[in-house]
Amino acid sequence: MNENLLTVSTSPHKLGCMSVRSMYLEYIIALLPALLVGLYFFGFPALITVLLTIASAAVADFIASMIQKKPSSLSNLHVLCMGLMLGMILPPGAPWWLPVIGGALTVFLGISIFGGLGAYPMNPVLVAWVAMYISWPESMNAFLEPMALGSGDEWMEAETLLMQLKGDISTLEMFEMSNVWLGQVAGFVGSTSAWALLAGGVYLIIRRIIPWQIPVGALLGAIAMALLATYTDPRILELGYEEFGANMNVVWFHLGAGGFMIAAFFLGPEPVSSPVTPWGGFLFGVGIGLMTIIVRTWGGLIDGAFYGVLLMNAATPLLDRIRPRVIGKVVSGA
Repeated sequence: MNENLLTVSTSPHKLGCMSVRSMYLEYIIALLPALLVGLYFFGFPALITVLLTIASAAVADFIASMIQKKPSSLSNLHVLCMGLMLGMILPPGAPWWLPVIGGALTVFLGISIFGGLGAYPMNPVLVAWVAMYISWPESMNAFLEPMALGSGDEWMEAETLLMQLKGDISTLEMFEMSNVWLGQVAGFVGSTSAWALLAGGVYLIIRRIIPWQIPVGALLGAIAMALLATYTDPRILELGYEEFGANMNVVWFHLGAGGFMIAAFFLGPEPVSSPVTPWGGFLFGVGIGLMTIIVRTWGGLIDGAFYGVLLMNAATPLLDRIRPRVIGKVVSGA
């Protein structure tokens, strides 16, 4: 039988050098700075958490490939990258079984059940994260006080900035903004350092792995809603934020705290579950930014960044209908 079943359009054509493996390798490289910062401040517990999620995801993929009688996809690094990102948004003090279950949920519940790479409608990492947070909220809030490796101190439980913000709005004034952006605060393993995540995200944009519209839209949406919150949230008004410079401190806090940066530059632009059109991607990012601040300010949950990504994932088919203008016209009777 003739195997040449595909006829392409007229030349010229250029063979692309980007494969699935090389794309997710770039993702892993971009995640390394934030991961190293997390390992520096949270040490051995953070390392174990990340290794367990990666190993669990790899084993689950191997089992899923046998059940579905398909070749394993470990060679393209997709599952390993998903396991790494899941480990980076888990608390460093999580019990060992939590990342093991999380890695398996990422593959079985987030990827395989929909048919594998390219078929899932929502980010599989966040599908697993939400399932774990609903099932084991206490274990998902097992955060640790950061410290440098080799200090000799014992690890102490701590609340994140956003957890403190829900109870006391004066948290906005309690921390040096430089420490918040550096990552020297309690938080997830690999999402505390906004500078490291920003650097990795810019790297992906320069390498054209992710579209710039999604993270830029997320940043603009979060900035706009955070500024609006400074004028509408009575708790913030009590602090005396009346000048624009003081209001910007609230903006910098929201951009640097929680999971916003990793959502804007890594989880949101995940290529399978995000829009493919430029305007669709921009609106997708704006929705993430708006949702993040709305939940943090007026919602009952601690952080809205991850939920914002999942919500906009559900809107991706609609956003993909926003297409560029068609060049030319249809002539009737032609």
